[in-house]
Amino acid sequence: MRLPLNNKLRISILFLSLGIFSLSAQPTVSDTSTITGDELKDMMANEDVLKEWITNVQTPGVIVEGDKMIFSDEAQKLAQDAVYRAEVYKDEYTLADVREPIAKFEIQKAFWRMIQLYPKDKETILKFMYAYDKVVPADKLVTASFYTYAFFDPSITTITDGKPSVYRPDIFEEYLRTTKEIVTYIAALREQEKSAK
Repeated sequence: MRLPLNNKLRISILFLSLGIFSLSAQPTVSDTSTITGDELKDMMANEDVLKEWITNVQTPGVIVEGDKMIFSDEAQKLAQDAVYRAEVYKDEYTLADVREPIAKFEIQKAFWRMIQLYPKDKETILKFMYAYDKVVPADKLVTASFYTYAFFDPSITTITDGKPSVYRPDIFEEYLRTTKEIVTYIAALREQEKSAK
């Protein structure tokens, strides 16, 4: 039996979310960037909200249009809140640093941290990222995460009056190269899956 796409999405998000919430023994606190179990149920019941969430996680936090940069709410928070920025970025990342935003349903932040971990354990990180492909195209998640978080990484930029100024373009380019490599592998995994069917 083939389920309509929206039912497949609902079931996939439900199972992913149940797995995600079980990764953290600590309860989450509801705020604008966190989805509680009850909010998840409401989201599942409201297809428009679900579609909006899927669109949002695929949308880069920084979009360059001509000579203008458009910032999402997350990007604005990174640019304006030094304390928050210090919480987001670390010198070294671990899998625990990925679990925390997943438990809060901050999927772009989790993917940014996975981009950081990718060079150290490519196969594991790629498998984890690709698991999301059933719900949201993983390549779009990776790209959106890069364009949300790379611009504000303290190892790359300084923030003056809420505006990023790149002082280490070499690190930015390395993250971009890693992001492109992940996207290429995700496309290859999709092709592999198609040909196996």
